[in-house]
Amino acid sequence: MNAIITRFAPSPTGNLHIGGVRTALLNYVITQKAKKKFPKSKFLLRIEDTDKIRSNNEFKNNIIDELNWMGFHHDDEPYIQSERIKRHQEVALDLLENNKAFKCICKPAELEKKRNENMKKHTNVKRLCTKCENSHDVQKLKNGYVIRIKIPNSENITLTDLVQGGITVENQEIDNFIILRNDGTPTYMLAVVVDDFDMGVNLIIRGDDHLNNSFRQFYIYKNMHWPIPQYAHIPLIHGEDGKKLSKRHGALNICEFKEKGYLQKAIINNLILLGWAPSNDDEIISLEEIINNFEIKNLSKSSSIFNYDKLNYFNCYYLRKDTNVKYFHDYSQTNPQLKTFYRKDKEKLKRIFNIYKTKINYYKELENISSIYFEENFVTKKNILLNKEFKELLKKCIILLENLDLWENIKIEDLIKNFINTNKIKFISFGKPLRFTLINLENGPAVSDIFFILGKKNSILRLNNYIKG
Repeated sequence: MNAIITRFAPSPTGNLHIGGVRTALLNYVITQKAKKKFPKSKFLLRIEDTDKIRSNNEFKNNIIDELNWMGFHHDDEPYIQSERIKRHQEVALDLLENNKAFKCICKPAELEKKRNENMKKHTNVKRLCTKCENSHDVQKLKNGYVIRIKIPNSENITLTDLVQGGITVENQEIDNFIILRNDGTPTYMLAVVVDDFDMGVNLIIRGDDHLNNSFRQFYIYKNMHWPIPQYAHIPLIHGEDGKKLSKRHGALNICEFKEKGYLQKAIINNLILLGWAPSNDDEIISLEEIINNFEIKNLSKSSSIFNYDKLNYFNCYYLRKDTNVKYFHDYSQTNPQLKTFYRKDKEKLKRIFNIYKTKINYYKELENISSIYFEENFVTKKNILLNKEFKELLKKCIILLENLDLWENIKIEDLIKNFINTNKIKFISFGKPLRFTLINLENGPAVSDIFFILGKKNSILRLNNYIKG
């Protein structure tokens, strides 16, 4: 076994999709594992930007930035497909010169008509161009043609896929597809093969929606006498409704997950378990453990379901760990609203996070939570809980709170417990309205935690404002 060369090849027609992140993850993991035995193994990045109408330089930069943010650092400089068009043309002309491809002048409308006629007849004929290949006049043309690959009419192709297993396809099932358009631009089918060969890619890990393309691309490799890479076609991610993941299922690109405050570790943990499970069945698994234990042959052939509840479970686990507190600080200085709070009172924001971290799914949820505690002109709303009896009790409690020297959760909690016992009242009749007085919510953290977050001065100010109101 030699060095493993993988690649991730996104198109910059949009931001990095969560399905693409999973593909990048698997390529990265397998390469990192291979590097431990074969140090010359590489994980390469190729930007497939030949669709000039839809490609966008901003998307390209975002893709590169988000891959780095995820920790999937590629080897070498990114390959830019649009910079290699002359090389693609060179290969197409080589195939034409060696009688492995042919010129075609069929009009798209003409071929579409044939396709529709075949469908009406329930005839599954893939080769719609049947005249050009054997037309001497067409093959003598100097311009005004496309170049199509030649596919033998008989025999079949068998490919062994690391995920899908052995698959055989009859040649008659493969169309004589275009490799070079009449404007001289290469098609996807040609460009990816040429680029993969020139990059030295010998393991292609991609979605199983490309499985059929492997049999079409086989003849470019064969006709150019190039080694055929090993394939691993991974099942696509579906939503919980069983349909292909799309915008209707919620956040899809990694920018959105990052903006909401999901951690890379949680995303990786969630994605790797889609169709694969570690031998010890422990759902919490680090990237290093994944690299050491993952085997792509053990990946399920079935489509995987992306579940937001599961992602939130992982994210909540990771964000509440003390070792990951730096990510809270990083996010608080990039999120516009939290950044304002962070600059105003970093310690208060830290207290909010520490008390609410077991209850949030992602950092962005802290925006609304923090707003309650940072509201400068806070006014307690009217509520049935706030009766005359409570107000009189509160006046007595405020005196005790004002005399409390050490403003800490435990000290505050003890004070409130003693106050309730002394006055022979139930906590729910005093604690619940007290919470509402402080944050306008009947349910929430422990009252002592709310006092601790607000601080002594602000807590007593809110209580006195209610008394005076």
